[in-house]
Amino acid sequence: MKRMGEEINSEISFKDLQGNTLIVYWFLLRSDETYSAREIQRKTGISSSSLALHHLNKLIDLGLVKKDHHGEYSVRRKINPGLLSLFSGRGKSFVPRFVFYAAFSSGLLLSSIYMFYYRLSTASIFLILSMTIFSIIFWVESLRIWRNQPI
Repeated sequence: MKRMGEEINSEISFKDLQGNTLIVYWFLLRSDETYSAREIQRKTGISSSSLALHHLNKLIDLGLVKKDHHGEYSVRRKINPGLLSLFSGRGKSFVPRFVFYAAFSSGLLLSSIYMFYYRLSTASIFLILSMTIFSIIFWVESLRIWRNQPI
């Protein structure tokens, strides 16, 4: 028999994790420590500790957060709904997934420049220009996503 708050919902919708609930979850995901409701309220900028507690209880009901016997909260289960699916990482080192594409395409660009430096042709110029455009697009998208992270 499952106790209240222990039932894990297999399908958590985007509606369940938005606004301050998403901010609280994102804060806990990025931390390796446990926090009290008041500490979470202060660190996330939520207006009151009772509001933070409301969002923490919502996360407990979803099976994403757990409360220990000292009254401190930590992540129980990691998921990537909505905006969080655009990030990859662990602990405090979350980065947008586009960073990996940007780094790969930049590496290909540098390799192409090195390989074709002395043997420029129409095809090699087209390749270098294409790789430059792809690299710029991936870096711009990475920065856009980084600026839109919940906290």
